[in-house]
Amino acid sequence: MGKLKIFIYGVGFLFFFSGIAGAADIQDDFLGVKWTTNISELPDFKKLSGKDDVAYYENPTEIYTVFEVKNPSVIYGFYKGQFFATYIAVDTFNIFTRVKDRISEKFGQPKTILRMKSRQTIYRWKHQDIKIKLKHFELENKMKLAFYYMPLSNQVNAKQQGSFPKVPKRVTTIDDSTKQEMREDQKMQRALDVMGF
Repeated sequence: MGKLKIFIYGVGFLFFFSGIAGAADIQDDFLGVKWTTNISELPDFKKLSGKDDVAYYENPTEIYTVFEVKNPSVIYGFYKGQFFATYIAVDTFNIFTRVKDRISEKFGQPKTILRMKSRQTIYRWKHQDIKIKLKHFELENKMKLAFYYMPLSNQVNAKQQGSFPKVPKRVTTIDDSTKQEMREDQKMQRALDVMGF
């Protein structure tokens, strides 16, 4: 029974990316796990890491075939115990390109974000409540595909933004800052004079 289930999941996932399965499939679930499913309903899942209300799990009992790769790294994200995201490592640029092309065929051209400083390219699609991101981190030579259930992922993003400290307003004026720098420079010059420099 377990091998049949694995085969069905693998075939279903391949059909999804070849354009045979309907787009509504990812709206309801991903790899057979319904969005918002509570982690308590998934006893085979093993926790990998977590912080605050966000935790990441894998299912070591399942063998997936994704993009012609058998048993890729598939990570499930949970927010307050509810399934909200899936992350899949992409091993080669050839597979990355194929995935991008297949998703573009299904959902249209992506919004492309280039981050020059970090040398990162992000392709993003939206379909109803699902956001799909395909990321290429050039410096690390890593690639990943992520699916987000937006009603929960938006809550995660809002909470994470709220946890960042607010940038305080400047207390001193530019003139006060300049005077303070001048005093520091004078102190440094006196110290260098005392040492004979």
